[in-house]
Amino acid sequence: MKKELKSLAILTLILVSFTASAQRERMLGLWSVEKVTVGEENMTPVAKWTRINADGTYQVGNGWLQNGSGRWKYEVENNRYTATDPLDIADEFGGFSVSFHGTNMRWQRAEEGMQVEVSLVPVEELPRSPADYLKGIWDLVEITENETSILGDFDPENKHKLFIRWDRIYINFTPEGNRWTGYWHIHGHKPEVTLLPDQENGTVESWRITVNEKELRMKGISDSNQTIERHYVRRNTF
Repeated sequence: MKKELKSLAILTLILVSFTASAQRERMLGLWSVEKVTVGEENMTPVAKWTRINADGTYQVGNGWLQNGSGRWKYEVENNRYTATDPLDIADEFGGFSVSFHGTNMRWQRAEEGMQVEVSLVPVEELPRSPADYLKGIWDLVEITENETSILGDFDPENKHKLFIRWDRIYINFTPEGNRWTGYWHIHGHKPEVTLLPDQENGTVESWRITVNEKELRMKGISDSNQTIERHYVRRNTF
């Protein structure tokens, strides 16, 4: 009887070890965050991803920007994944319980009495965010106010261009031939960009954007521009 119990205990340990190893292997790789819910609210960030490496390290980011890294561990007894970034604020809520649904991975935990659920999908390449597409030279081809074209009055000589740089600086080539500079800020959860001019009399304005390899569309959402829509095309020269 003792031998049978001992054999059963050894078998159980082997099965637990095998399960833990299999679960750990499934977590490895590059994952894109498909959806984040906090309670009933959708809090999905833009182009969020995490890369979980076999050596116990991980990286996280948004689009082509990596903004975190550290070490991770997996606790077998409660299927819990915990990531620690030495440069980040300490995570007071602890790790996430891990489960798999087909090829997707799901993380769950409680934060301040609310259920948090993160759905991740495996990907081969880093997801691109609007910020990644924004960089470049944009030539204005249409501008409307209250859905009526004002291009002929606003930019009759086709001088206006918007140069958005990777270092979060933009240069506004105005229709009058001036070059105004400032900083651009992308929203972490919405396709919205805010332009903050350096000039003292400049107006801070936010825009809802649609952008890809070839074109940029901007719809004003500030008090000063909410009736304005702009359509740009990408250029490779000034």
